[in-house]
Amino acid sequence: MTYIRSLESLGPGDLMVAGGKAASLGALGAAGLPVPEGFVVLTQAYHHFVAANGFTEPLRAVVEEIAAADPAHLAEASQALRERLIAGFIPTPVADAIRRAYARLGGGLVVVRSSATAEDLPTASFAGQHDSVLAIEGPDQVCDAVRRCWASLWNPRAVAYRQRVGLDQAGLGIAVVVQRMVDADRSGVLFTANPLNHRRDRMLLAASFGLGEAVVGGHVSPDTWVLDHRGQVIEQQLADKQVLIQREGVGTIQRPMPEHRRRIPTLQPDEVRALAALGVRAQQHFGSPQDLEWALAAGQPYLVQSRPITSLFPLPEPLPSPEAGLRLYLSFNVHAQQMLEPFTPAGIDYWRVLVGGFAHAVTGRPERHLPWLKVAAGRLFVDLTELLRKPARWRQLARAAADKDPITGEALLAYGEREGERIIGRGPGIGFRWRLVPLAAWLAWRGLMAALNPEQARLRVLAETDAAIRRLEREAERLPSMRARVAFIRDGLGRRGAIIWITPVAVMTPGLMAEAALRRQLAAWLADDSLFAPLQRALPHNITTEMGLTLWRLARRLRAEGVDPTADHPGVVAFLRRFGHRAVREIDPGMARWSEAPAYVLELLRSYGQAPGGGDQEAQFQRQRAEADRAAQDLIARVRAVRGGLQARLFAWQLRCYRGLAGLREQPKFEGARMIAIARRILLDAGGELVARGVLDRVEDVIFLGCDDLLAHEQGRAGDLRAKAAAARADYEREINRRAVPRWMSSDGEAIFGIPAQDGDSMLRGLPVSAGTHQGRVKVVVQPLGADLAPGEVLVCRGTDPAWTPLFLQAGALVMETGGALSHGSIVAREYGLPAVAGVMNATERLNDGDQVRVNGATGEVTILDAPDAPDGATGE
Repeated sequence: MTYIRSLESLGPGDLMVAGGKAASLGALGAAGLPVPEGFVVLTQAYHHFVAANGFTEPLRAVVEEIAAADPAHLAEASQALRERLIAGFIPTPVADAIRRAYARLGGGLVVVRSSATAEDLPTASFAGQHDSVLAIEGPDQVCDAVRRCWASLWNPRAVAYRQRVGLDQAGLGIAVVVQRMVDADRSGVLFTANPLNHRRDRMLLAASFGLGEAVVGGHVSPDTWVLDHRGQVIEQQLADKQVLIQREGVGTIQRPMPEHRRRIPTLQPDEVRALAALGVRAQQHFGSPQDLEWALAAGQPYLVQSRPITSLFPLPEPLPSPEAGLRLYLSFNVHAQQMLEPFTPAGIDYWRVLVGGFAHAVTGRPERHLPWLKVAAGRLFVDLTELLRKPARWRQLARAAADKDPITGEALLAYGEREGERIIGRGPGIGFRWRLVPLAAWLAWRGLMAALNPEQARLRVLAETDAAIRRLEREAERLPSMRARVAFIRDGLGRRGAIIWITPVAVMTPGLMAEAALRRQLAAWLADDSLFAPLQRALPHNITTEMGLTLWRLARRLRAEGVDPTADHPGVVAFLRRFGHRAVREIDPGMARWSEAPAYVLELLRSYGQAPGGGDQEAQFQRQRAEADRAAQDLIARVRAVRGGLQARLFAWQLRCYRGLAGLREQPKFEGARMIAIARRILLDAGGELVARGVLDRVEDVIFLGCDDLLAHEQGRAGDLRAKAAAARADYEREINRRAVPRWMSSDGEAIFGIPAQDGDSMLRGLPVSAGTHQGRVKVVVQPLGADLAPGEVLVCRGTDPAWTPLFLQAGALVMETGGALSHGSIVAREYGLPAVAGVMNATERLNDGDQVRVNGATGEVTILDAPDAPDGATGE
């Protein structure tokens, strides 16, 4: 059996026998880049070692414990296993092979480094998770260092890292690299893309004196340079380098940095350019940005490691042509939907179809190819560059964005100050579009009719929309082929669905215009636009509020009957008949609807049923409606007193428009979810057919395919759809765990997540979106299913969609990382009278379960209190 191979004999295809680090080093050497000479102890040697020592069963036991074990127990078990491996013996054939390879290298000082099969991968770097041993000399010492590297595969931090990134722990192997040691006088790291802002046209170089362990181990603050790919310095920061690590005999030692070196540059300009050139060559060879470790000895640079930079947010695709210049993309997921999670492939396909339908309504011709609609990491981005060619458009767009998410607007303005000149005036922009006139005229007519008779317009649009969707439902039941299904999704749910979606928008628009006018008038005439706040509560005709109250009434009914909620209870059946098309992340047809998976609904009913009897949310809603009516009459009287009867009548008419139509704000999404549920049923029908044909294993796998895949299958040119669906599912499941999603991205890769927080240690700030104060315990919720929210707890989440809003009836206050005054969560919070703050950066990480906080929905302040046992309570303002 082969246990050893030289580094120069390895390449990317040797991952499973040599591990990620060794395969990359071998590829670098083959490309002519300077890599220290060495050899690799292959994974076969590790597996022989495990078998010879009887470690197979202990390894299996730890792997089986990983999924269920708590972190403390897992760390203890993996540490015990590591210690057993360190105490194991190396089989004679393996030890002899290592000694012979070391002798062929010429002996002397070497560095021994782990090279696991699950490290330095495109999706997981494993930086610092496994051991390296520096300045080793002698065959026995090399064998001992190899054994320590083998054992580091099971150290607690490596096991926890694999668990976090979702890697299968069974069947892992680890190789070990042995290289001639570079006794570096300077060393550091080079990222060929800037990992701080994700720009692909910038590099980040860090350097200090001595061995690289000082930099990569975080023992020293290094000098840093931001470079372009020609090696030109964009920024330079010299650090106070207080320590260095040097070789001392056999081993290393950390010493204070000599005073005369602490503040002088580690590298000269020509050395910076030379390292940048090596980085460019490495990136070109691997075809992706690289994280390189380098060392300089006697003026000669060496590359001692190269791994993909796994932390970069992917570039939105399709990529623009080089001559298109800088492009700026807005995140549809984060800004429009407060949804940080990715779409399934079916969801991306659906939204391309629907947006194409909107474009068809505007242009009058089918729009299949939308180059301005981009995809990155399963999220949708919209190219808004042409809107920003004129300077005034930046503030206009920022103001429009702020209604949904103020951080998005502020981040745009900040970006414009830095990079705006690369966009402004660099293209034709977007001027007047004559094709918009017919659609705009029709929408304006519907809006005018709604303003003249709000109640009649509301009833009419609801009846029209319901009838149109019912027609779609009937047609969707008679689709005989894959081609017919795809055509119906593209035409029926795309072109016709777009019109159905936007018609309620036209009708509700006078209500939104009335809201803006009323606020201005209250500020001008009564010097206090906060007087508008009571009018926002218990807004009639809001379908999301109606859903929550229907669920509350059902819970009370079940409690009175003394029965546990079940999916076949008549009340639950009726609820699901009305609202069963809804779902968490309901804008994605890949998500199961409540009618398919009612567990969340049943959980809410149990939670409501266990709430104290005094918390009658329906009665509270009716009280707020009466208060809103009284507030309206009071304001009309005050306006009459200061502005006269004519202005008071106009003010009253605007109030009727607002109260009669603004509640429809949630209606487009409700009706849209009905059409998305139709798309899902069509796709599942297609999945059932593919399962029957033996093409897929599970019906639900079809959501990881696109419409073109379904057509290609019908035409006999689809390839292996089972493998394609499996790969797409794996990508989706990896992306679902991504924590940071940018609000904006540029075509050069800059990822704009937000703006720097301006908070203190005990104060978090965001946008006040629903007035009132509440003091209570924090409950951080990632997904609404299984939230276990106790009455009065402060619900802290990344963002909400309508599926979250039933939780609002339990919550004492709401804190969201995303969203603005017009986002779904904010609207419903106001109508429930729930104090709420949106746009609190990283709230789910900065607040912990059980923290005592005071939420002020009028000022946007979330105060962390010193008294954890302070009583809960709320006050309206």
